[in-house]
Amino acid sequence: MMSNSELTPADGQAVSQSVPAGPSRTNKLRIFIADDHELLRAGVRRLVESRGDWEVCGEAADGREIAKLVRQLKADVVVLDLTLRGAKGIDVAKEIKATTPSAEVLIFSGDDSPASIHAAFQAGAASYIRKGDDYVHLVNAIASLAEHKPYLTPDVSKVILGAFFSGGPKPEALTDRELEIVRLLCEGNSNQRVATQLGISPRTVEVHRATVMRKLELDTFAELVRYAVRNNLVEA
Repeated sequence: MMSNSELTPADGQAVSQSVPAGPSRTNKLRIFIADDHELLRAGVRRLVESRGDWEVCGEAADGREIAKLVRQLKADVVVLDLTLRGAKGIDVAKEIKATTPSAEVLIFSGDDSPASIHAAFQAGAASYIRKGDDYVHLVNAIASLAEHKPYLTPDVSKVILGAFFSGGPKPEALTDRELEIVRLLCEGNSNQRVATQLGISPRTVEVHRATVMRKLELDTFAELVRYAVRNNLVEA
């Protein structure tokens, strides 16, 4: 498995800095692959290289340097896993869009939870392909992003539309322990009291709370309380 320090010239290190950025130029579409599994990167690489007008400009398994490499290598499309060494894929996606706005982010992940899908698009991704989807979707997504057009599979479209009509992710996105902690917190219990009742540390309670807020796409505890009441997790 390669780390960022092990990238080879074939992976895109030896790139002329005079090459302009952006998929509209006449040379090949430049694709950066970020995944912590070498075999998966190899599979995506073969798929990309089967297209005469596409090329892999770089690869990485460690998330900490991806945004910098994407900028340096002038990637047009980034195929990005959510699970990386050293950083969360969602955070990497945000950093890429902040530092290289012209680069399109395609999430390629085994995580098909609605919460992760919503988080990916909020982070600036333009497509979300599950690793269990037909490879044709990956090809079509890259081609669409090359023209700066988003690409949604039918299943991902259902998730997005479902959230639009229902007002956000459902409680089913939470684990039993997370639901239990939400109920206790929204009933007015402190982190310390919840920790004592459940036999865990206050720090663990705080971690669960932060995870719940991320999954439900909420920013404040007041929003969490309103969500809990609206979804009948606690009594009003």
